[in-house]
Amino acid sequence: MSIRFSAPAAKPIATPHTGQNMGMTATVNGVQLAYSDTGHGHPLVCLHGGMGVDAGTLRVPGILDLARHGIRVIIPDQRGHGQSARDSELEYSHDTWATDANDFAECLGFRRFALLGHSYGGFLALEYAVRWPASLTHLILVATSAGPVRAQTAKVATDAELREHFRAVWPGFFVGEHKYWSLFETLHFAADPYNAAFTRELPVYDLRDRVCGLRVPALLVVGSEDPYRPHMEWLAEQMPAALLCVFEGIGHFPFVEAATEFTRSVATFLNRRRQPAA
Repeated sequence: MSIRFSAPAAKPIATPHTGQNMGMTATVNGVQLAYSDTGHGHPLVCLHGGMGVDAGTLRVPGILDLARHGIRVIIPDQRGHGQSARDSELEYSHDTWATDANDFAECLGFRRFALLGHSYGGFLALEYAVRWPASLTHLILVATSAGPVRAQTAKVATDAELREHFRAVWPGFFVGEHKYWSLFETLHFAADPYNAAFTRELPVYDLRDRVCGLRVPALLVVGSEDPYRPHMEWLAEQMPAALLCVFEGIGHFPFVEAATEFTRSVATFLNRRRQPAA
């Protein structure tokens, strides 16, 4: 089943949210993870993409306003990113990041919870879901894939070089004239997890055989102009409990370019299909 949404006539500017608890930390799988925790209610853990870019991409109204709909929004900086602990490059792997998510949820006392992953965070959300499906009440995948994924990789040696790489590709993430540079300037970049993810992990990523039996209620959100749209349409056909939402005239960040519509769609999905959580 699929739903289509038209792009809004006026696009809100994405700015950091102020009504959240920042600076919180949890010791998880041997490292300290920093996270924000907003609102009360059904827990939703959100995994940012990148890799190499911190969770600032998710701390925007389109995500955080879910807290106004009875949803507790928890957004960690994944290992090696933002305010979370750095590690050796060998520890930056899909297995480690997925295990971190599992241990993080346990640390917060969540027996069951909803999980959201955007872009590369969606790869990790799927890695999590095929390993621990019973712990999930819902799965929300935004602009992502079950693999395989071919991505152009920049050769970067420093965080500063990675920032300039993303500065060059940033406008392509958005369809409209507004490129949300104010959001970009809030982000932090990390070269080591980026290099590990894109040179070692992503070339062997392929969960197509494992997602077909995944029966967790899933909402798949993608912009009509996003290169991941065919991947998301394939997932919608293969996952037996999936609903596909296509936002017309939108690119890689639907929760930025169509913030209000994104919040409404996700809140409706979570609240209509509410299952026992933590």
